Amino acid sequence: MSASAQASTEHEKLADGLMHKTRASYVAALILIASLATASFFMLNSVISANTQKTALIELGARQQMLSQRILLSATEAHTADAQWLRTQARQNLKAALESFLANERILRNGSPDARSPLHRLELSEDATKLFTEVPGQIDASTRILEHTVNSYLKLLPDSVSADMPADAIAHFAALRLYVAEKARREYETLTRLFTSEAAEKGAAVEKLHLTVFVLTLLLLVAEAVLIFRPLVRRVVSCTSELLRARDQMNFAANHDALTGLYNRAFLNDYMDTALATARRKGEAIAVIHLDLDHFKTVNDTLGHAAGDAVLIETARRLVASVRESDVCVRLGGDEFTVILTDVGTEAAAVEVAARITASIKQPLEFAGASLKPSASAGVALFHDATATMDELFVNADLALYRAKADGRGGYQLFATTLRDKFEEKANLERELREAIATEAFAVHFQPQVSLQTGKVIGVEALVRWEVMGRNVSPGEFLPAAEKAGLMPAIGRSIFAKAIRTAAGWHRMGLDFGRLSLNVSAQELHEADFANHLLGLLKAEGLPNRLVALEIVESVMLDDENSGIGLTLKRLRKAGIRMELDDFGTGYASLSHISANEVDRLKIDRRFIRDIHKNPANSKIVKAIIELARGLGISIIAEGAETERELSFLRELGCPAVQGYGIAFPMPDAQAEAWLAMRNASPQPVVARTA
Repeated sequence: MSASAQASTEHEKLADGLMHKTRASYVAALILIASLATASFFMLNSVISANTQKTALIELGARQQMLSQRILLSATEAHTADAQWLRTQARQNLKAALESFLANERILRNGSPDARSPLHRLELSEDATKLFTEVPGQIDASTRILEHTVNSYLKLLPDSVSADMPADAIAHFAALRLYVAEKARREYETLTRLFTSEAAEKGAAVEKLHLTVFVLTLLLLVAEAVLIFRPLVRRVVSCTSELLRARDQMNFAANHDALTGLYNRAFLNDYMDTALATARRKGEAIAVIHLDLDHFKTVNDTLGHAAGDAVLIETARRLVASVRESDVCVRLGGDEFTVILTDVGTEAAAVEVAARITASIKQPLEFAGASLKPSASAGVALFHDATATMDELFVNADLALYRAKADGRGGYQLFATTLRDKFEEKANLERELREAIATEAFAVHFQPQVSLQTGKVIGVEALVRWEVMGRNVSPGEFLPAAEKAGLMPAIGRSIFAKAIRTAAGWHRMGLDFGRLSLNVSAQELHEADFANHLLGLLKAEGLPNRLVALEIVESVMLDDENSGIGLTLKRLRKAGIRMELDDFGTGYASLSHISANEVDRLKIDRRFIRDIHKNPANSKIVKAIIELARGLGISIIAEGAETERELSFLRELGCPAVQGYGIAFPMPDAQAEAWLAMRNASPQPVVARTA
């Protein structure tokens, strides 16, 4: 073999070896690339699947928080319903919300039975599992307590709104309202935060691992696999983008309201700590504006939740448009919003923003061809004191908001320390009133009513008295507070029972007291069983109906046509109970009600009687009322007569009867009994008593 042939053979062998090595290297590289690409693909798909599952878990946890509040709302609506259909609807809503809550809880524990659901094969982490059974979580216990409380409340809740609410039902509702529903919500809020944290941690770990795989793949592609590089990169980029989008969506959902896009309560709690610390360090002022839409429930009830959502979305847009970019707008939930003004400067500046916001929200809104006219009330509180806390700031804003609503809604109010003082004073008084009702601490005093002509006793008025720690609280102080708190029916029933029991005793003794006058409020007359209760009480004590009169004010007469009070009054009058119109001349009673068919006696208000002999205008008014009553065949009595001159003047005007300090002060039952016994023994002409 020649040298050239031998060299050629060697070159061929070398070429064959090189080709073999090249092919082997190429195949090895291709296998590595394919392995890396396959691993990256399945890893990313696994993460996306897990991410989808975490997103579903976060949504389910948020839904549980919402359902816990919906359970509380439905229970409240059932508890306060004043119409049968409202209680029935609220009961159904409460059952449905509880069933959904328990069904979601089963999914969280056992996974979804639907194979298409991302929660079909659910495996909770060890930390998540501990939240269900171990302290401080114990979601299982909270759920069972919630289930037991709601079911017990539903079982005890009367079907009829006219039936008395059982004490156990009230207790279960109080527990649900005070801590059960809120505890369940907080447990699921903690679980949701854990899911969010786990998703973020897993996403971060996968991103790091993916970067390593990507670099190795890129090096191999540059070296050997140019033809495989491009499709692999496309797939990797696609999967990475999908993962990042999912992560961003989770971050946004954790800190923003889904409907309006504003920040949510979770973000606010974290933000305020930082904002207050910054304000303290820089010596800046922060203002909190709490807003609450007026009559928002009416929009949902009349136009549907789509209209309500439209109002909320537009309100959020107007909020953002009314403040600076540095300010923070938050939807707390429902129709409640909060605006945080940073570096606000002065109170005047904060008030100016509140005025701008409320004015903006008042602008009409078109929805489905209907013109909506939303409005909002706002409370403003400023952070001044370096020792103030976030909770104190929010409470102050709430108090100002409450004051704004009390002033007529649609406006704003700046917090002042007097608001907190008034709030605490009102809360203390209301608490003492409830304690007094529970212990039957209210007493009854009786003030006689006498004939001006004969001096004979024609009646006694039962008046409520209340003594707290040795201090006599004026009825003018506690009765308005009781009326605002809805406590008048309970107080009235206590006073009625005591007064009727005393008068029944006098009647059995043969003591002539004329007629017992009982003051009754509109709240009491609104009670569905008021007439039955009163008539039953009279029957039980043995006091004839004819010896009882109800004193009502003129506003009740105006309200009776639309409230059903008129039917109650007619029934009682038909049963023999007399009707007296109290404080006549101070209100706006329609003359159509001033007839012998509806009213038995008019009671001239004390402001017309005081110094009547010195006031020609009052004397003319009293004379006109007397003549009006006489012409209509209605009895009349003047209250507040205190001096001999006033009594003489009333006698000259032809007033038939009087009541007042000039005759006798209101007296406890024993003292009143002695006074009546003395009068029964020897009737005396009417003269003003001496001090």
